[in-house]
Amino acid sequence: MVRRSTSKGWILLALCLAALIINIDVTIVNVALPSLVRELGATTTQLQWVVDAYTLVFAALILAAGSVSDRVGRKGVLLAGLGVFAAGSLAGSLCQTPAQLIAARAVMGVGAAAIFPSTLSLIANVFTERAERAKAIGLWGATTGVGVAAGPIVGGWLLGRFWWGSVFLFMVPVAVAIAALIAVAVPTSRDPAAPPIDWPGLVLSSTGLGLLVLSARPGPCSTSGCSATCASRRRAVRSPSASSPSPASPSW
Repeated sequence: MVRRSTSKGWILLALCLAALIINIDVTIVNVALPSLVRELGATTTQLQWVVDAYTLVFAALILAAGSVSDRVGRKGVLLAGLGVFAAGSLAGSLCQTPAQLIAARAVMGVGAAAIFPSTLSLIANVFTERAERAKAIGLWGATTGVGVAAGPIVGGWLLGRFWWGSVFLFMVPVAVAIAALIAVAVPTSRDPAAPPIDWPGLVLSSTGLGLLVLSARPGPCSTSGCSATCASRRRAVRSPSASSPSPASPSW
């Protein structure tokens, strides 16, 4: 019984850590936005896409990724997602233009979409008793909230010591370590009763979700007052005499 409890503890730790890093990545980039203006010459619209490309792809693919993981194997999809997420993070740290960074953020979103539903499905599969499942899902949910809140803190700490790309490079060894823990501790599972994958349905649902999220995305500044405010802020963060960048993201 003790060995079984210990094993489940490692499984829950591994799955919660996987959920933690993809939620940290939702907000960690916010503190680097002023640096992206200075170093890459990013425009206000490009900064918005750097933030939104990750969450847009994440939201659009999450249901499709969960459906695929139930059929081909949740652990395999989870490990693949961590690999894609790590590769996108490494690419993001090496980007030389805003367009490259936006593309890298989209790749990170693909990885996150594969990770997130797989972690929850594996928790539900491993923790079969009602009480322990409720506790496990509660801890998993708390971890996602902690990740979103910790993103600016982690990003601020990294930017205080390294260059802007460190907020992405930091994720690479962390994702590799979590993948190693999952490979050792987490059992594989799939739903044998699931019907074959409906690829047209997955494409249509992902497209619909993506368009829905995109329609809710705030547009760039359109009024003269808003444009003047954005321009003045961009001049401020470019100025060598400007104060240290604020951890909050720029106003769009």
